Amino acid sequence: MRYQGLLDSDLTTKGKQQVRDNALKLAKKFKTFDNIKIFSSPLGRAKKSAYIICDNLNIDRKKIIFEDRLKEFNYGIFEGKTRDEIDSNKLKEREANKWSYEIEDGDSYIKVSDRLKSWLDEIKDEDVVIIIAHEMINRVLRGVYLNLLSDEIVLLRQRNDIIIHLDNGIEKELK
Repeated sequence: MRYQGLLDSDLTTKGKQQVRDNALKLAKKFKTFDNIKIFSSPLGRAKKSAYIICDNLNIDRKKIIFEDRLKEFNYGIFEGKTRDEIDSNKLKEREANKWSYEIEDGDSYIKVSDRLKSWLDEIKDEDVVIIIAHEMINRVLRGVYLNLLSDEIVLLRQRNDIIIHLDNGIEKELK
């Protein structure tokens, strides 16, 4: 596993297909996208995913709101490295207190949680939003939305080929 974080990478052919498949799931769920706000991380891989979704759903790309607070977890000095390339003591320190541990020149889950809470508070009155973000961000967004404990949030996972639907404090996979 390589710590990607804020580094850019292209979507693979498989990744592009997963995004197109997810657009089809959204099309089944919503009859119209007129009153739905679309938020995306401004990082390249999320931006490309947002464009693919819009193109497949005939939504004007100009409707996408690129939100800096949806940028992926900043892995600081870990970025671009594999676990084998990182000082094992630093990894052990992080694992011992994953929620609070702040990676040098990077984030902690607490910092990410604080930025996402402020953003969620700003959009709380929106009826429906589509969020295109990253694994770590989605993990924290889901946990904050569901009022999970920090120990539960760090254990959440999400495959790239699914959409998580959050509604009235309940989470389910959109099929």
